[in-house]
Amino acid sequence: MSALDLPDTDDPGTAGEVYLLGLEPRRRGRVRQVVYSVLDLWCAMVGGTMELTRGIDVVLRHREDGALALIIPADDPEEAAFTLEHVREQLATLSPAEFRATWSMD
Repeated sequence: MSALDLPDTDDPGTAGEVYLLGLEPRRRGRVRQVVYSVLDLWCAMVGGTMELTRGIDVVLRHREDGALALIIPADDPEEAAFTLEHVREQLATLSPAEFRATWSMD
């Protein structure tokens, strides 16, 4: 095999070869977390649901070094699952440049 037959490692085929996709709990400061927990408790005591402390983010990181590339906030688990599947499909079909343009990452 000659050097001309080797794949070009500078230009990966899909965005999925460049980025890792996952779910992470929403990062909040200590004071904000306490406030949301108290509000959740109050809502539960008056018959509501505990929804404020369940923030989830769909997170995209670079495979190479794990650096954060994109955070997509989701309000509930169903929205997070839908967003995760949508982004996963794009990672499998788009080139890295197309993916960055789609999500305005440039």
